[in-house]
Amino acid sequence: MCIICQFELNSKDFPQLNNYHGQTLITTDGTTLLGADDKSGIAEIMTAIEHLVSNPDIKHCEIRVGFGPDEEIGVGADKFDVEDFDVDFAYTVDGGPLGELQYETFSAAGAKIDFMGRNVHPGSAKDQMINAFQLAVDFHNALPEADRPEKTDGYQGFFHLMDMAGNVDQASSSYIIRDFEEEDFKARKQVMLDIADKMNVSYDTPHVIVHLHDQYYNMKKVIEKDMTPINIAKEVMENLDIQPIIEPIRGGTDRSKISFMGIPTPNLFAGGENMHGRFEFVSLQTMEKAVDVIIGIVGSQK
Repeated sequence: MCIICQFELNSKDFPQLNNYHGQTLITTDGTTLLGADDKSGIAEIMTAIEHLVSNPDIKHCEIRVGFGPDEEIGVGADKFDVEDFDVDFAYTVDGGPLGELQYETFSAAGAKIDFMGRNVHPGSAKDQMINAFQLAVDFHNALPEADRPEKTDGYQGFFHLMDMAGNVDQASSSYIIRDFEEEDFKARKQVMLDIADKMNVSYDTPHVIVHLHDQYYNMKKVIEKDMTPINIAKEVMENLDIQPIIEPIRGGTDRSKISFMGIPTPNLFAGGENMHGRFEFVSLQTMEKAVDVIIGIVGSQK
């Protein structure tokens, strides 16, 4: 029996579908993801470029286009050549529903926690066995229960358990840590270190080892110094009768990294919803409006 086939894209589970009555939605067959994040952005950029090439009478500024691999795993922009790209500002076309215009992102870190156990026969395990899997469970349960993606929104940060593997003798867990404010971001990382320290007090040697690495930072710190790219995109959207939705994006990566590398890079809507899963969809009409916004932005900067 196909378990996946028991689920479907419906307005009960995904009420945002009610925003798309009468529109053409692109989806998958329900067994895999669509990849609208960010195939939709690529399609919109290329369609805009094709239109400009076919209509040379449309005056516009010099345009530079870049496509980076591995954005979703946080390393796509690491080797981006800012000096060669040579622009005053840029946009990623990687947002969600119609009108999204974003210049605030999470600050992000990854955490890998190693749990060192001691395996002995369970029949004689009293006061001898150290179950690495149980350490992993105890560590997770020590994190704030409400600070999870499924229980947070807006400016609320979270800890997100991504993977857990191992056995009684040795196990590991991986998390991503997200928050908007610098001090809150630092505090979340410290929470993990403090939990490990508390668990290790009971042992002669550490059995819980936390490895932290920062991934990217809130690009608001860069862009708020000069809101020109935001003001340009906002005006273009309003001229197209699109209501700008300026709110924090609960994500980041390329736009964040490139902003801190020297090119302020806010994010425009691309249309995708329910990204990263088999319930992903994108509206064809929203994609067409994204093309209009791209053309409008470059045409406003002659």
